[in-house]
Amino acid sequence: MSSTVLEFENHVQPRSERQVTYFCRLCRGYGIKTRKSHLQNFHNANRDTVTKRSNNDLVDVIFIESK
Repeated sequence: MSSTVLEFENHVQPRSERQVTYFCRLCRGYGIKTRKSHLQNFHNANRDTVTKRSNNDLVDVIFIESK
C-alpha cells in the first residue's frame, strides 16, 4: 500500500504545470487559460452565446490545446 502512495506522489505536479493552455485561431494568441472569457473579453462574444451548450463544439474548433 505504501508503494502505491509513493507512485502517486511522483505523478503530482504543481498547479502551474498541470494547467492546460490554449491557442486561439482567431487572434493567434497563446497561453489562454479560460476560453469562454477570452472570447467575451477579446472578441466581443455575447455571454449568452458563449455559455450555451450547443456552442461548445464551436469553442473547441476555435481553440487548440497547446499543452
